[in-house]
Amino acid sequence: MFQVRDLEQQVAEQRGLVEELNYQIQILQQEQKERYVDLDQRLLNMQQQLDMQAVAPAEREVSSSLSESAVSDEDVLAEYNAARELIRNRDFPGAIAALSDFAQAHPNHELTPNAWYWLGEVHLVSREVTQAQAAFETVVDDFGSHSKVPDSLYKLGVIAQQQEQGPRATQLFNRVISDYPGSQSAKLSQARLESN
Repeated sequence: MFQVRDLEQQVAEQRGLVEELNYQIQILQQEQKERYVDLDQRLLNMQQQLDMQAVAPAEREVSSSLSESAVSDEDVLAEYNAARELIRNRDFPGAIAALSDFAQAHPNHELTPNAWYWLGEVHLVSREVTQAQAAFETVVDDFGSHSKVPDSLYKLGVIAQQQEQGPRATQLFNRVISDYPGSQSAKLSQARLESN
């Protein structure tokens, strides 16, 4: 009789563990899905921005850098689009090399913060967290007024959260919410804070 109760208790405990593990799997799957949806949305937004820039090339500012003046905006845009195509084709090592080359060759170009951001995304998808963090920090530190700053801060918060640096993640998410209210990154940050 006692043996049956003991077995029933063990079965109940095992069911509880299975349910807990299933829940954790669901959370991880949801986070992964959100990451890919977020990445796809950002790619779409970037394509729309680039399409608008291609329609009005005369409106773009001419770079003051001597090294960039020798290269036309069309060539730079083609180089950037080639790197993005590598991302779409999931050639992440190729994309990393192309984006790194782009950022080094065109340090003052208007697309350089985008290149650094996408470099961070590709490193993150490739599970190269240290390199991803460095790329996102470059956007925040070197291009403080660029539109990719809130996205980069959010990604830094996600990295901190994944590395179990709760206070750092909270600080970054709160910074996004306070400095960039109404942005998509602020909404995502708020959702991350509420899920903890």
